[in-house]
Amino acid sequence: MPSQEERRAENESTFRDANERIREATDRLQAPMERYPFVCECADTRCREVVLLSLGEYERVRDEATHFIVVPGHEGDAEVALDDTGYAVVRKQGVAGAVARERDPRSRA
Repeated sequence: MPSQEERRAENESTFRDANERIREATDRLQAPMERYPFVCECADTRCREVVLLSLGEYERVRDEATHFIVVPGHEGDAEVALDDTGYAVVRKQGVAGAVARERDPRSRA
């Protein structure tokens, strides 16, 4: 049975998977936008908040498998790697970091 920390990390990875599909869809848009809506990648399965990011901002976060985009205030106990206007980036370590690396869709490609 997975630990609570592992379940939270799985939830965060599920939101990241959804954002990867959003990122893929941006390539099909006829009129590119300055910022795109991505879902908050926090551990709360009830969270439906949106973070607006440029594709460059999103790609910089995705360069690290252990980094997740969250709405300010949704950082939980994770280490904050970046606190920007409108969003924060958290770095997962320990069990959560291991799950994040294992579930990273870009490293599985």
